[in-house]
Amino acid sequence: MDFRIFFQLREKRFWWLDVIFYFAVSLFIATLLCYFIFLIKNVVQKEEIKYQDAALQTVGTEEQREQEKEVINYQKKISDFTKLLEGHEFASNAFAFMENETMPEIWFKQFSLDGRAKEIRLIGESDDMESFSRQVGSLEKNEYVKSVGNLTSTLGQSARVQFSFSLTLDPKIFNYIPPPPSEEAEQPEKVESQPLESQKMITVFDLLLNPETVGIIDQTNHAIKLDVPYGTDLTNLQTFIVVSPGAAVEPASGVAQDFSKPVLYKVTAKDGSIQNYTVAASILPQGGAEGAEGKPGAVKIWLVIILILIVIAAISGIVFLAFRKLKKKKENAN
Repeated sequence: MDFRIFFQLREKRFWWLDVIFYFAVSLFIATLLCYFIFLIKNVVQKEEIKYQDAALQTVGTEEQREQEKEVINYQKKISDFTKLLEGHEFASNAFAFMENETMPEIWFKQFSLDGRAKEIRLIGESDDMESFSRQVGSLEKNEYVKSVGNLTSTLGQSARVQFSFSLTLDPKIFNYIPPPPSEEAEQPEKVESQPLESQKMITVFDLLLNPETVGIIDQTNHAIKLDVPYGTDLTNLQTFIVVSPGAAVEPASGVAQDFSKPVLYKVTAKDGSIQNYTVAASILPQGGAEGAEGKPGAVKIWLVIILILIVIAAISGIVFLAFRKLKKKKENAN
C-alpha cells in the first residue's frame, strides 16, 4: 500500500480543506447562537404564559371564575365517563344479546370480548350435538351476527359436547335493544322520555373572545349576563351555546350578534314548546386589560430578532474572512 498520499496531504494544504474548516467553525458558532436564541425564546414564552394567566384572573367576576372552574371540572368528568361508556357499550350490548339468544341446553363457561374487532369468543358445552347445532344455526341466522368461525367440538368424558366458536357481530349491535317481557314494561320508558322531549334550557352561553367570556345563566328568570373585557366591540361577537339534548336555539351557536343591546334567544324543545332567554352584555371597567406595550414579552421579542440578525451577520463575516484568506494564499502562491 502506498502511504505517500498521506504525507502529501500533511505537507501540502488544499484550499477546499480551508473552506470546509471555516464552514464547520461557522456552523458550530451558528448552532451555539441558535441554542441561546431558542433558550431566550423559551423564557420569553414562559413569561408570556404567566402574563396571560395573570390577565385571565382579572377578566370577569369572581362568580364567573368559580363557574368556569366548575364547568371545566364537569367537562373532565363527562370526558372520563364518555370513555368508560364507550368501553362498556359493546360489552353490555353483547351480554344482553347472548343472554336472549342462548338456548336452554347450552352452557357457556368462557366469554371473551374484543370490542375493536366486534368479536366474541365462546367456550362451553351442550347436552348433545343436536342442541349445539341448533344454537349455532340460530346465531348464524341472527341479523346481529355477521359470521360464525373457528368452530370446534369434541365429546367430553361426561358424554357432553365440549365446543368453542367465535362470533363476528355487526356494528348495529350497539343499537341492540332486548325484547321487552311484556307491554307493561314499555310504559315506564315512555313516561321517562317525555321530560327529555320537553327540555328547553340553555346550559352554556359563552362569547368566543380572548380570553373566553363565560355567561352567568339565571334559569329562574331565564336571563344571561355577560361581562366582557374593557375595550371590546359589542356589535359583532361570536357565541358558543349548549342547550338541552334534542333542543334547538335561535339564533344558532356560532352566529355573531350585536350585544350593544339585549338579545332575545329562543330555545325550542323536541315537542315544539319554546322558552325565551334574554342575553345582556356589559363592559367591565378599565384596569384588567393592558396595551401591547405593557406585555413583558414585547420588548424581548425584539431582542430575539436582533440576536437572529447577529447570527446571520456572524456567519456571513466568517465565510467572507475565510474566502479572503484563501484569496491571499492563492496570490502569494502565484
